[in-house]
Amino acid sequence: MKKIAILLIVLMIVSIGFLSGCNEQTKETSNPMIIKDFKVSPFIKLGETANLTWNVTGATTVSIDNGIGIVSLKGTRIIQPIQNTTYTLTATNATKTITATTQILVLNVTIPDFYFPISTTDMAIINTTMGTIRVLLYYDKMPITTANFIKLANDGFYNGLVFHRVIHNFMIQGGGFYPNGTQKQDPYGPIKLETSPDVLHDDGAISMARTTNPNSATSQFFICDGAQHSLDGQYAAFGKVTGGMDVVRAIAALDPNNTTTKYGNYQNWPVDDVIINSITIIELQ
Repeated sequence: MKKIAILLIVLMIVSIGFLSGCNEQTKETSNPMIIKDFKVSPFIKLGETANLTWNVTGATTVSIDNGIGIVSLKGTRIIQPIQNTTYTLTATNATKTITATTQILVLNVTIPDFYFPISTTDMAIINTTMGTIRVLLYYDKMPITTANFIKLANDGFYNGLVFHRVIHNFMIQGGGFYPNGTQKQDPYGPIKLETSPDVLHDDGAISMARTTNPNSATSQFFICDGAQHSLDGQYAAFGKVTGGMDVVRAIAALDPNNTTTKYGNYQNWPVDDVIINSITIIELQ
């Protein structure tokens, strides 16, 4: 009887240990390593600070590059970058490593405050073969026009198209043609003309191109090289360049005498293609 009792006790101890091990495994499975949050303000002006925040679970070590180093699983760090910066968070545990990135754009301190008179929710990053142009989009003042542009950009519609009409001291126009001269049709059709007394064709304004029909704008847009107030009330300006005006100027200067054309049927088409690699929309906080 004593042998049987001892055997039963041993079996109970083994069973308890086995069940405990199962519970621990279940707990580990229910708490996987996840980067729940890693973000920073999309843009600041040079000299300003921003909050970089993160929240990680299930990791033994968390680090952030660009001089930040090892950090806790959850936290906030005040940063003051002096140029556009991409931050990478790396989380590790005993079995794997995962990463996440976030980017902040630093706008040049020489940008005057009149670039920020209108509440805005989005910025367009226009990456071209001659450089990058950053444009604030005035959705609250020009919702139809801005929504159309954002939708096309998010679809990747503009990728690979060219600035096909370039006029020095007037504007650069793109968003409708491939480098070989083939036109790309907007899948959504024309939009209604909208204008606002608060959004004018100032130097660096972005606006929609159209035919003689006021309600015919689709995908083609132009950026003013110099103020073009004769267009106010007739064309739909919907944003303004905040970075990369040197790129706009350089593109416009490709045809200083307004005589160059690559294709005979189209005026002012630069011989050297200026390609829109991509247009990325960033939602501002």
